[in-house]
Amino acid sequence: MSKRSFEMYQYRQVLLRMRQGDSDREIARSGLMGRPKSAAVRVVALDRGWLDSTAPLPDDEVLAAVFASGPRATTCVSTLAPWREQIVRWVADGIQGTTIHAALIRMRSGLCGCSLGDNTAST
Repeated sequence: MSKRSFEMYQYRQVLLRMRQGDSDREIARSGLMGRPKSAAVRVVALDRGWLDSTAPLPDDEVLAAVFASGPRATTCVSTLAPWREQIVRWVADGIQGTTIHAALIRMRSGLCGCSLGDNTAST
């Protein structure tokens, strides 16, 4: 599923088109939002009575409260975290990045027979 962000006016446009009887496919064809997202909006709109053409559309604050996504993670844990100390030592010893990369791949697969403790790289 896409992580595209939507503005409140796009939700308002989608709600208007749903009130006019447009299908999720027609809304997707117009480029406002895809079918899965449109279907999810339709479910929320039906539950809240927003598709009733006699009722006013909800304010932007209400739309934002319902559809705004929570904050995304600003950091992630590196897959290299378990080898951080070893990598720092290798860099301090002047070992090239490509050699470190190859050694990490061997270590991950359990095929490493060397420690790379010295500055010499075998070929």
